[in-house]
Amino acid sequence: MKLKFLFIVLLILSNSLYSQEKREVIKADELIIEVPENGKIENGIYTCNLFDWKITIPANYNITDIKRTEELENKGYEATKNANPGIKINPHPTQLIGFEKNKYNYFKSSYESLVGTQKVTLKEHKKFSEKLLSDTYSKIKELKFEVSSVSDIKLGKYIFYKIQIKLYNPKNDKLLITQELYNAFIGNHLFSVSINYTNAEDGILLNYTFEKSLEK
Repeated sequence: MKLKFLFIVLLILSNSLYSQEKREVIKADELIIEVPENGKIENGIYTCNLFDWKITIPANYNITDIKRTEELENKGYEATKNANPGIKINPHPTQLIGFEKNKYNYFKSSYESLVGTQKVTLKEHKKFSEKLLSDTYSKIKELKFEVSSVSDIKLGKYIFYKIQIKLYNPKNDKLLITQELYNAFIGNHLFSVSINYTNAEDGILLNYTFEKSLEK
């Protein structure tokens, strides 16, 4: 099992189900789509412009190239669409910040408007996400996986649900990579975080960094 393939697959549910937030402006009879600035990085700290959130980028981690993320998201989107025909998934969510130690140990986040979408509870959203993941991974014969979840995790002032996915080599049951997905409703938006790692040390660091970012 090549980790490159797993990296593409793990981007599948880093994508949200909702449309990217944009603003349409008419200027001199020309329609212009303006995408707002999502945030800024100063002294190793990312400050989000869309809601009250800051996160420190760990030492030895680099900012993820957005273009590379989008290319891989396209491949993940195609895999999800083929495994789940009829389900609408946004291939390019609004990206906030992503940083990585390497392509298998990384953090990425997004923030999606829920305006105009069907209202669901966080519990219903978790149930749908679990099914989407299980249905997608079960169609990959070369893969053994486990999906588990936890509800009502309070981080700072927000309530999240968390889904953990572990991918194994089916020939020897060796753990290849772990992905942890956090989702929370913030006003009329969905805040999503994906943490991916191949060893426990990076997993602990990335989870601690995220949880610490929500403390006040």
